[in-house]
Amino acid sequence: MDFFRRQNWDIVGHTWLWFAISGVVIAIGMGSLAVRGLNWGIDFTGGSLLRYEFERPLITEQAQGREVTVQTRRMLAEMGLAKSQILVAGDNRIYIRTPEVENDTEARRRDDEIAAGLTERFSGESGQLETLGRETVGPVIGEMLTRSAIQALTLGIALILIYITIRYEFRFAVAAIIALVHDTVILVGVMAILQTELNTWFVAALLTVLGYSINDTVVIFDRIRENRGVHRRAPLPSVVNASLLQTMARSINTVVTTLFTLIALYALGGATIEGFALALIIGITSGCYSSIFTASPIVVAWYGAADRRAGRAPARVRTTAPVATARVAAPETATEEIEEIEEEAVARPSARQTMREAERVAQEEKRQERRKRRKKPKKDKGDRDSGRKKRF
Repeated sequence: MDFFRRQNWDIVGHTWLWFAISGVVIAIGMGSLAVRGLNWGIDFTGGSLLRYEFERPLITEQAQGREVTVQTRRMLAEMGLAKSQILVAGDNRIYIRTPEVENDTEARRRDDEIAAGLTERFSGESGQLETLGRETVGPVIGEMLTRSAIQALTLGIALILIYITIRYEFRFAVAAIIALVHDTVILVGVMAILQTELNTWFVAALLTVLGYSINDTVVIFDRIRENRGVHRRAPLPSVVNASLLQTMARSINTVVTTLFTLIALYALGGATIEGFALALIIGITSGCYSSIFTASPIVVAWYGAADRRAGRAPARVRTTAPVATARVAAPETATEEIEEIEEEAVARPSARQTMREAERVAQEEKRQERRKRRKKPKKDKGDRDSGRKKRF
C-alpha cells in the first residue's frame, strides 16, 4: 500500500486541530468521570463468590448458556443484585459474584434466596442443586489491587521514558509518555461514559493498551530517526510529515486487523470477557490516533518552540512544486485565483519529494553562503608586500 507515501497531506501543519480533537474527547470523558464516576466491580469493592452445581447438565450448546445467564441475571435483579457477575462453568456449574453484605446472617439469607431461585428455574431439567460453598473478598483486596495497578502503570511509564531517552532523545521520550497518558485518560473517560463495570481485567487492559500504543509510536520514531540521518539538511517538520505518511499504512493495517479480532471477541466471547474486549477496542484505536497525531507533532512543536527561544527562524517547508503553466502575478478576479490554486493542487508532489526538495533548497542556500564568502575582496599580494620594510 503506497497510497499514503504518494500523498502530501500536511499532518504536522494541522497539529492544533489534532490537539483540539483530543481535547474535546478528553473533556467529555473527564466531565462524565466527575459527575458519574467509574462503575467499580466486586474485585475492587469486595463481595462474595457463590458456587452451585446441578445434578444434570444445564447447557448443551452456547445459545443455552446465554439463556441461563439471562435468566439468572433477571432473578438477581429482582433481588436487588443486578451488579452481580455470573459465570456458567462446564455444563452444570454456576458461579455468582455478589456485592459485599453487612454480616454473615445477611449473607446466609441471601445465599438461600439465590439457591431457591436457581432451583425454581432450572431444577426441572437439570435435577437437584448443590451448594459448593461461598468465598468472601473484602474491600481491602480491592484497595491492594488499585495500589498495585497504579504502581505497575508508574513503573511501566518510567521504564519507557528511560528506554526512549537512551534510544532516541529526551524530547521523543516525553512526547511518547504524553501520548500514553492521552490513551489512558481517553480509555478511563469512555469507561465512565459507558458505565462499564470495571474489575481486574481493566488493569490488564490498561497495560495492554500502553504496550500496544508505545510499539506503534516507536516504529514512527524509528522512521523519523532514519530519515533525519539520510536527509540531514531537510527541515524537521518536513521529515516528520514524510515519516508519518511512510508508516501510516503499517499503523492502519495493524490496528484494523487487530480490531477485527477484538470485535469478534466482543460480539461472541460472552459477558465474561466483553468488558475486556471493549476496553481494548477503545484503547488500541486511541493508541493509533495518538501515535500519529499526538506524539510526533509534539516533538515538532517542542523543537519549534526551542528555535523561537533561541532566536532562530522556523524552517519553512516548500509544499508545492513549480507549475508549468504561466502564473498570473496578481489575479484580478476570484475565478483566476481559484484556477491558480487548482493548478497548484494538481502539481503537488509527494511527501518524499517535498522532503528532498526541502533538502535541495537547504543545500543550495549553503552553497550560496560559501560563494559569498569566497567573493569577499582579499588584500592584494603587492599591498601586503608594500607594508613591509625594505632591507638594503
